[in-house]
Amino acid sequence: QYGVFWPCPEPEHPGTPRLFTNGTFYHPDGRAKFHVVEYRPPAEDVDAEYPICLTTGRVVSQYLSGTQTRRIGPLVQQYPEPLLEIHPTLAATLGLQTGDRVRVSSRRGSMTLACQVVKTIRPDTVFIPYHWPEERSANRLTIRALDPISKIPEFKVCAVRLEKVAEP
Repeated sequence: QYGVFWPCPEPEHPGTPRLFTNGTFYHPDGRAKFHVVEYRPPAEDVDAEYPICLTTGRVVSQYLSGTQTRRIGPLVQQYPEPLLEIHPTLAATLGLQTGDRVRVSSRRGSMTLACQVVKTIRPDTVFIPYHWPEERSANRLTIRALDPISKIPEFKVCAVRLEKVAEP
């Protein structure tokens, strides 16, 4: 009914939904190991010109670039286009309501999309899903800075500004 959770040590095993419930971990001393890493701030921080933090990510009905999931009608109906998620406090400051069109600009580009007021995001941050191409691609805004160790692009955070725009 809910799937099978790894590990499954034998074919008939029902799965292990939660590991380490007895408080013992797979180390000689039985304790969990944490590795502290030094914090590195993002390559681009907010400032007076771009005062809002943008983060990008997934929505449940789409996957990666959406080339497959955007072809499935019921999934498209759940989230037909990218929306800017914005906290009620920031939305009120900018005079925005759910459905209003917003121009989101960074040092690299801009895009216009509808906003959705949600309480699930910080008041100083906005969110755009990354599943759409071309003019609707959130990565038109993101920074191309690379992590110095992994060389993974820093697509998850950059500074932006917002401007309410008239309906098309």
